[in-house]
Order: sequence, then C-alpha cells, then structure tokens
Amino acid sequence: MAALQGERTRRSAILLFVAGVSCFGVMDGIGKLLVVDFPVLQIVWARYAFAVPIILATTAPAGWVSLLRCERPLLQAVRGLLPLLAGASILLGLRLMSLADATVLTFAAPLFVVVLSGPMLHERVGTASWVGVCAGFVGVLIVVRPGAGSIAWAALLPLATAFLFALYQVLTRLASRGDPPATTLAWTILIGLLLTTPLLHLAWAEASFAAWLLLIISGLLYGTGQFLLIRALAAAPANILTPFTYTQIVAAVLFGMLVLGELPDPWTFVGTALIVLAGIYVVRRAR
Repeated sequence: MAALQGERTRRSAILLFVAGVSCFGVMDGIGKLLVVDFPVLQIVWARYAFAVPIILATTAPAGWVSLLRCERPLLQAVRGLLPLLAGASILLGLRLMSLADATVLTFAAPLFVVVLSGPMLHERVGTASWVGVCAGFVGVLIVVRPGAGSIAWAALLPLATAFLFALYQVLTRLASRGDPPATTLAWTILIGLLLTTPLLHLAWAEASFAAWLLLIISGLLYGTGQFLLIRALAAAPANILTPFTYTQIVAAVLFGMLVLGELPDPWTFVGTALIVLAGIYVVRRAR
C-alpha cells in the first residue's frame, strides 16, 4: 500500500512539474508577442509584479511576515538576480529568433549544471556525465548552425539564459540547505521588483487593455509556474523530475505554431531530440 501511495505521489509530482514548465513555455510565447512593442524592462517588471498575488494566495496570511527571513541573505540576493538577467536575455533573443529555436537553446541549462556542480557544489562528475554534456552541445550546434545567418550570433542570448539559469539552480541548491522554497521564491520576486521598478521611467510604453491583459497573464504564469515547481519538488526527488524540464519545448512549439505561425525546420527537431536525450542521459547517470 505504501509503495502504491508513493507511486501516486510521484506521478502527481511529475504532472505538477510538467504543468509548471509548460507555464514558462507559454510565458515565453507571450513575451515574444509583447517584445515587439514593449521594452524588455517593462515586460520583465510585469512578470514579477503580477506574480505577487500568486505568492500571497498560496501562503497563509500568518506566514507573510516571515517569508523573507533567511539564513544567508547575500546568497538569496545574488541568486535572485540571476532569473532577472536570464529573463532579459531570452526576451532580447526572442526579438531575433523563433520561439522554438530560442527555447531549445535554453535547454542547455541542465548541461551547464553538470559543468558547474563540480567546482561550486563539490560534486563528482563522472565520465558518463561529460559524454552527455558533449552530446547535448552537439545538439545545440545543430540548432544554431554557425554561419547559417543571424541565428548564429543571436543564439548567444538564449545560451546566456541557459547559463544563468544553470547558475541559478546551483545557487538554489545551496540556498535550499537552510531556507524553505517559499522563502526562496519570495526573495526571487523581491529582488526582481527592487531592481526593475526604479528604472521603469527609463523604458515605459503605454499599453492598451489587451496588452495589459497579456502583461498580467505573463506575471500570473510566472508565479504559477514557480509555485507548481516548488510543490512538485517537495513531493518527489529532483533527479526524477528534472528530465521533464524538456516538456517545455512542447508548449513552446505548440504556442509558436498556433499563435505565432512559426513552424520549426527539420534541423531544429533533430537538435531538440539530441539535447533532450543528452539531458535525460546526464540525469539518469547522476541518479
């Protein structure tokens, strides 16, 4: 009975995780719509501002005051800066690339985690993991195809997002040793709001009702996605859930096809498959 209950809990966690990363895929699609007419700063600010109701709605009022209490404030502050930089990088990349291509390149993040985990977390990285890393970057090269045009240099932006997100995950591991997930999420949104709000007067565009609706939805998706990931990681080990990060590409490709009219070329599918398989291989060997 206990084994059956554990399996059900794991399946529920996987569903929550898939729903969470799918939120990010749709959020990036909305970001591609918004970045045509709005400054990146305004879009990033909206993600943080309209994620606040999600935090308040999913935390008991009695716990609001203690959300920011943590053991290592400097670590939380530095870690909270990384998704802000990553979000800005991917939005700039979406101005120059299709949603599917940009999303695929951000999937190099799990491979960067392997590279960083040794020196930063003092974790031993075996030969099998390095094989997976190399295979994953071959997939990245297939998608980028250096010399194939503007995508080659534009790909540096989503790759920067992947590196920043990987560093974010490594620092989150460190932070989680002393602070609960809700505190980590609260610090993420606080840092984002503190850094973007004072700068809004430098880059602000008037928005229609429809545009404001997209900005609000983007923030709600960001907050909801973070909340779902926290719930999933609380119910199942990260090494089981991490391979399902790649289901984000499904949401991104579907959004690109149905809303943006973007159809990925065959090489993008080939590169995507190789990146996904390499990431899953790395995680399975780590288990």
